[in-house]
Amino acid sequence: MRARCSWLIVVLAISALLSCSHLSALAQGYRENPAYSDFRGPIPIRDAGPFNLLFLQFVPESARTQPAHASRYDYQLDFINNTLIPSRTFGAQVIEDNEYQRLRAAWRYGIDARTEVGVFVPLEWRNGGVLDGIIKAYHHLVGLRADALDVPLGRDHYPLFESKLEVDDKATGRPIVSQGNGFGLGEAMVTIKRRLTALKGRGAAAVRIGMKLPTGNPALLLGSGSFDEGVSLDAQYRVGREVTFYGNLGYVLLGHTSVAPGSRPNTVETLIAVEYRPNHRDSFIAQVDGNGQYVRTGNTFADRSNVSATFGYQRVLDRHLLGLISFSEGGHIHSFTLPALSNIAPEFTLTFGLSWLR
Repeated sequence: MRARCSWLIVVLAISALLSCSHLSALAQGYRENPAYSDFRGPIPIRDAGPFNLLFLQFVPESARTQPAHASRYDYQLDFINNTLIPSRTFGAQVIEDNEYQRLRAAWRYGIDARTEVGVFVPLEWRNGGVLDGIIKAYHHLVGLRADALDVPLGRDHYPLFESKLEVDDKATGRPIVSQGNGFGLGEAMVTIKRRLTALKGRGAAAVRIGMKLPTGNPALLLGSGSFDEGVSLDAQYRVGREVTFYGNLGYVLLGHTSVAPGSRPNTVETLIAVEYRPNHRDSFIAQVDGNGQYVRTGNTFADRSNVSATFGYQRVLDRHLLGLISFSEGGHIHSFTLPALSNIAPEFTLTFGLSWLR
């Protein structure tokens, strides 16, 4: 399995190099890209913990919509590294020690000047991953605590490149969830977005409604087996010529699932982001997303609110293409002392994205 992961990374790296060579030849027309003169919006990543991926998660977005009859195609690759093995003194045994590689394709289409439809389809692979050794070396280099609350025995206590997703019943110790590797479609999502205001002023607002489709395999814990529905209010406000703030507030009705413990009926999803655009081609983004739990495992530490911090960079590459790269951190980075900034979340998420605008 590790060899297959390595081959995947090699293929992606070669593809990236070939793409860069092609892009350099096309870069002369980058001023024609509609994103050249606009702010690009938040990084399209939320807390992608193993159980969160089973439910409807609104992708972070600005209040903008696609122009009438215009399409946008997004391709995004996420490396999501999970290490959450809190003490049994908090309750049930929880072991999240794995990595997901998620390739998500998205299509957005402007129905009219203020309305767009979006379709998001992920392909997910849960395995031992490729980042464990890099993260371990990084922790030793910067001196991060090896006995934080998320892994009190320390990373060094566990083998590298494991693929475990386990939850035991708090009272009986009987396994409720026991999963290793898994590969297949994740949960697809369809959204309809309507801009509520014009874009001529400093601020704008839009509303999205979304539905999650049960396209993932529940037997492999890649899907919940149920539909979810929700609504999100998206807002933005520009401060001067170089800075824009974004906010998303969503409410989601969660379909019941029997494949994950303590399935909840609803949750709230939030996002706060700021984008700094020093010139027409480059943008730097910092954002914090949060949500209530989608499931309750019975371990009070693992069941804390989900909050992750993301830092990203976006660049106009040519007249059609926009690229991004970002990384996200959970609360281990500050030993869970600043839960409003980051809390229970994947230990590290690395994201690469490419958007084609037409």
